Amino acid sequence: MAEQTRRPPFDPGYKNANGDPNPKRTIDIPALRKGVSMSGMDKHSITQQHPQYQHSDITIPGVPSLDATPTTLALYQVRPTEAGLQQWPSGRPLIYHIHGGGQIAGDRFFGLTIPMSHFPPTANLVFASPEYRLAPEQRAPAGAIDVYAGLVYLVSHAAELHIDPARIVLYGISGGAAVAASAALLSRRERGPRVCALVLDIPMLDDRRDGVVSQEQFREGTLWPGWMDEQAWDAVLGDGDREDVDGVRVAGRAENLGGLPLTFIDVGECESMRDRAVEFASKIWRDGGSAELHVWPGVYHGGAMFEPGVPVGEEMVRVQKSFLERVLGFNADN
Repeated sequence: MAEQTRRPPFDPGYKNANGDPNPKRTIDIPALRKGVSMSGMDKHSITQQHPQYQHSDITIPGVPSLDATPTTLALYQVRPTEAGLQQWPSGRPLIYHIHGGGQIAGDRFFGLTIPMSHFPPTANLVFASPEYRLAPEQRAPAGAIDVYAGLVYLVSHAAELHIDPARIVLYGISGGAAVAASAALLSRRERGPRVCALVLDIPMLDDRRDGVVSQEQFREGTLWPGWMDEQAWDAVLGDGDREDVDGVRVAGRAENLGGLPLTFIDVGECESMRDRAVEFASKIWRDGGSAELHVWPGVYHGGAMFEPGVPVGEEMVRVQKSFLERVLGFNADN
């Protein structure tokens, strides 16, 4: 970070906001993937932290008109006996979780404990999370197509899964928010299923960096700095001219955001993605949609997740939980 660059201060409660003091300035994707796999946010951590959930994997087909590649969908639902029931009731709400990792790392289990932790052990709701294809092996929009295929499957099999197709939240975090937003735009284009809400948590929404103040303010000296964001997008999009990149590949490039579901966006004040997240909400409003936007002072990218207990991060979690309860028509007494 250039000395003359002014930027908002980190909340003093955060001890790791400055990130790696000796960054290599080149993303080592294999090392990043290994780090994510060892982060303690995996399949085993879900079982340990939320033993009331029963896990199953479903192989789902692709969408033939787009891409016939099958993918795997992880499904987590509270065992009926844990909720004092003999069998699963119909009409359960579902959170469709799209994992983070910059679109270049992570798997269907990564970070799933975050939304799970919003709800009590007896909560009668379902979580689904797809194993979407990652860059650079598969460029955009492969991931969005996988997420869309999962959504089509969930809605078309709602009765046998005992879920309410009118109460599905598409929930993406960080790089997963990029894929979730693109999948929502793809569903709009294809006239596919419509979710009741779209949650974009600390979202990675746009590859363009020129003139973006937050991209320069936090280009380095924090977790997931601007230079990493840029290199991740390079992996997602590849080389070549980007003039014709559309919203299904990069949601922030969509010319019109009308017709999206109610959208919740929260982002840290102290992260490179801040300004593009604010811009995305503004474009939704401009195009006649509805969005709830929160910019949290002093919070760095992932701060609420990596350093729980800091008051501003705790409030960030509380507000997101309140939104989910509201749109799903759900509370601890359900």
